[in-house]
Amino acid sequence: MSQKKITMQVIADTVGVSKYVVSKTLNNKLGVSEATRQKILFTAKQLGYSKEGQQEPALQSSEVKIENGYILVVLPNYEYQSISYTYWGAVFQGISLGIQDEKAGMVVITSEMDLSKKVDVTNLLGIITVGTLDEQTLIALSEYSLPIVMLDHEGRIVRADSIFMDNRNGIERMTDHLIGLGHTQLTFIGEVAYSQSFYDRWLGFRTAMERENLAIAAHNSALLTIPYNDDMELTLQKHFSRIGFNSSTFPTAFVCANDHIARRIIHLLKKNGLDCPNDVSVTGFDSLDEDQNASPTLTTVQVLKQVIGRRAVDRLIWRIQHKDYPPEKILISGDMLLRESIDTPKNR
Repeated sequence: MSQKKITMQVIADTVGVSKYVVSKTLNNKLGVSEATRQKILFTAKQLGYSKEGQQEPALQSSEVKIENGYILVVLPNYEYQSISYTYWGAVFQGISLGIQDEKAGMVVITSEMDLSKKVDVTNLLGIITVGTLDEQTLIALSEYSLPIVMLDHEGRIVRADSIFMDNRNGIERMTDHLIGLGHTQLTFIGEVAYSQSFYDRWLGFRTAMERENLAIAAHNSALLTIPYNDDMELTLQKHFSRIGFNSSTFPTAFVCANDHIARRIIHLLKKNGLDCPNDVSVTGFDSLDEDQNASPTLTTVQVLKQVIGRRAVDRLIWRIQHKDYPPEKILISGDMLLRESIDTPKNR
């Protein structure tokens, strides 16, 4: 069976533009934006388009000498680079080591700065953003027209690669494990608006519950909006007091959006006469080093924090050399670490 000929119309239909725009692009005419031009050239190459007497359209290539440039790392605040900031400090360390391995330079700024005045674009290779940044900052960064890799965040408008832990699948597997132990009254705790990761973890919990036809308690919707801040434990105390810590409807297991929240829940349970895991099981996410000596040891999802930082650098270097490829979202899997904080549900 002969292969269908790839025409300009096929390329136009694939990209979502007119045949006229494709023709102008392939014939090197003016009047097509650079983003559209690169998309058309990329699609034409992938589809195997060729025109008699004309060479295959050439994609933009970047032979950049990494050692001569530097990478801009943008943080929400400078605390993110401190190793005492357990999660992001380790991620930042991975970024730093990855950049050192590439023999490139690094400049660190925060999103609070005036980017138009603080960034010297001379020899700037690309940008890595860490954590949640506001859309205005991301738009300002995109105006440099350089590759961007975002860690634990996705821009709604900005064209960039993003790297996340596989948050949804990690919590989904954790919830499945608790259900397998016999838990049916499970509750998720985490402010879903706090970050994309928290929201994805909530989706993983909900997916596992719905698959097993288990009802999500009506009070869980209120928990999803409790701010993740210093007053969180006090707010949770008031919330659960209304339900009753010894009520038959009180959860037998809490699936928490991260380890910090899980530790607050364990402390709150103890204050109210409940033991973890004998009365209530609790799980976290992140596998923080600071938590390993606490009792009970916490069941959690392992996050390879330095690996994520290094992966961001690897991805940025690849993107510098492959600007024509469409943005990608990369998910890094983490293992479940089953420890002392979970058990089979206690009969009530």
